[in-house]
Amino acid sequence: MVSPRLHAMAAVRTGVIHRLAVTAIAGAVLLIADQAPGAQQGGPIRGRVEIGIPIATRRPTSAAYPGRTVPTSALASVSELRNVVVYLRNAPARPLPPVHAEIRQRDEAFIPRVVAVPVGSTVDFPNDDPIYHNVFSLSSASKFNLGRYPQGKSKSVKFDRPGLVRVFCDIHSHMSATVLVFNHPWFAVPDESGHFELPDVPAGEREITAWHERLGDTSQVVRIDNGRPATADFVLPVPAK
Repeated sequence: MVSPRLHAMAAVRTGVIHRLAVTAIAGAVLLIADQAPGAQQGGPIRGRVEIGIPIATRRPTSAAYPGRTVPTSALASVSELRNVVVYLRNAPARPLPPVHAEIRQRDEAFIPRVVAVPVGSTVDFPNDDPIYHNVFSLSSASKFNLGRYPQGKSKSVKFDRPGLVRVFCDIHSHMSATVLVFNHPWFAVPDESGHFELPDVPAGEREITAWHERLGDTSQVVRIDNGRPATADFVLPVPAK
């Protein structure tokens, strides 16, 4: 006659074996699902940006006060490519670690004029000129006014919301810069040859945009599937004079 204790031990062993079998079956089902022909995986988008012909040197100015006309030299094509940001439009939110960037005030200009950063990043605005500057923005994504400060001083802004932020100087209306703030990792500034890459873009049809501070948005749709690289080349238009 089997004792109650042996009966209990046998029941425990049976339960453990049953749970292990269920776990193994569930794992096999997930593995089969991952390997199913219909499963999609993301891939990179690579391409090149070109600017068709030299563009006008007129820069955005603030409408908060009358502007003044100042001579500006034509910009090289390489420097214009640094004022382009390529990004995935309507991308799913995926936070990135914040960074610390810098836009200097030098020779009555912002250098660089375009910066792209993740949400939560901080941008410093040091003044290198022997005159006062007053950095401000009226953009909905970030409104601020840093007040007047002299050469050698620097003030900072933390950008907590995604969006496009136009930056101006309250003293010199011809000065302008743009900070683009993203809540996902799929954005890039082209290199000096115009090439860019957005890695690990989610699978499916995706709209990719090349933005320029004066030429605006140029978009196209590409399809990402099976981990294969997709190509998106841009020739940015030139506004009529």
